[in-house]
Amino acid sequence: MQILVVDDEESIRNLMSESLRDRGYEVSTASNGKEALDLAAEIDFDLVFCDVVMSGLTGFEILKKFRESAGSRAEFVLMTGQASVEAAIDAVQTGANDYICKPLSIGTVRAMASAVEQRLSPSKLIEVKQPAIPRGEIIGSSPAMIEVVKMAARVAPTDLPVVICGESGTGKELIARLIHRKSARAVRSFVALNCGALPDTLLESELFGHTRGAFTGADGVRRGLFEEADGGTLLLDEVTETSAAFQVKLLRTLQEGEVRPLGSNAKKKVNVRIVSTTNRDPQALADSGSFRQDLLYRLQGLAIKLSPLRERRADIATLAVSFLASYNTTGRELRITADAMLALEAYGWPGNVRELKHAMQRLAALSKGVIRLEDLPGEITVISTSALMNEIIPEGALPTLGQLESSYLLRVLSAVGGNKSRAAHVMGVDRKTLYRMIDRQVSGHAEQPK
Repeated sequence: MQILVVDDEESIRNLMSESLRDRGYEVSTASNGKEALDLAAEIDFDLVFCDVVMSGLTGFEILKKFRESAGSRAEFVLMTGQASVEAAIDAVQTGANDYICKPLSIGTVRAMASAVEQRLSPSKLIEVKQPAIPRGEIIGSSPAMIEVVKMAARVAPTDLPVVICGESGTGKELIARLIHRKSARAVRSFVALNCGALPDTLLESELFGHTRGAFTGADGVRRGLFEEADGGTLLLDEVTETSAAFQVKLLRTLQEGEVRPLGSNAKKKVNVRIVSTTNRDPQALADSGSFRQDLLYRLQGLAIKLSPLRERRADIATLAVSFLASYNTTGRELRITADAMLALEAYGWPGNVRELKHAMQRLAALSKGVIRLEDLPGEITVISTSALMNEIIPEGALPTLGQLESSYLLRVLSAVGGNKSRAAHVMGVDRKTLYRMIDRQVSGHAEQPK
């Protein structure tokens, strides 16, 4: 990896270059901006450490020229002995990958170089590209999601009422919209209402409409959502959260195909397809008396069950990349490391797709170009570490120290592509110790009977 150190203090240049060369990196140095740009014209640097305050060009000006160069993809770290909030903001907005304060810690400098080296490994990076999937389209190719989509496509051309069950955040409304979009009603309105968010009076007013003076605050006539959705589809979101009194009125409306606005004696015919969603088991609620069985018969011509994200992990990578691409509004190249993606796939996602979407939105906004394992929220990386330990030490097993050492050694060597110097660095041992560990494993296997 090619590294450039730019600083007008010779002692700092020497200290940084020696500490980085000890790690096997190719290091060039420059005492000012002109030297730095001349070197950049000859060498494609991967990482640049650059002082901010220097005679001639400042670090910000050098950074700007690097970013204006189409051929430069170097990660850029600005160094300063006069840190300020305003300068840190300027550094980030100008395109710096990081902003560190002097006096420098050699450990920090080496860690930054190591992180860049890992990110530059093509085998460990996943490109985030703008998806060709239209906004609002179903994303996922797991067997569970394919079955759900197939069932939705089969029922869409009919007028059967559908109940979609699944945990919060699994995408129930997306399936409801898919059913509407693939039906003959697609040319008419799709109207949605969260039934669990409103008290009975407001819920009735929203669905059935009201006349002037029907209740306090009813200053005019209002059409209900049943009328708005006439000829189309009405989504009753979280329908099982409604009261017993409201369920009676909804049942009567569905049986008669008519609505009566609050405060009126006149009934209006409506032709509406009902799609309902719930995050609970509607049949269990009916059996317990919490939900009317006769209303469930009216609503549930077909039941579609959406699996939680933890049961369709094959969709996590596709969803994550799609969300990252959607929220990458700066136009910069965005990538995610393989170990970070493995951590996302290992996490349980209690908030399902909604939680994943919000996490990717945050990562896309804060990313410096490459999303690393350490950039993920703490709750995700904790799960990832636990999963890794379970992989090395299966739950319930009690391996010997030799078996544990062997598993760990093989895992690290595999992760660094067999580079023994890098493996020793990752493990925190010197090369001699690493070679002794390797010899111990080889000799141990050699002594095993055939």
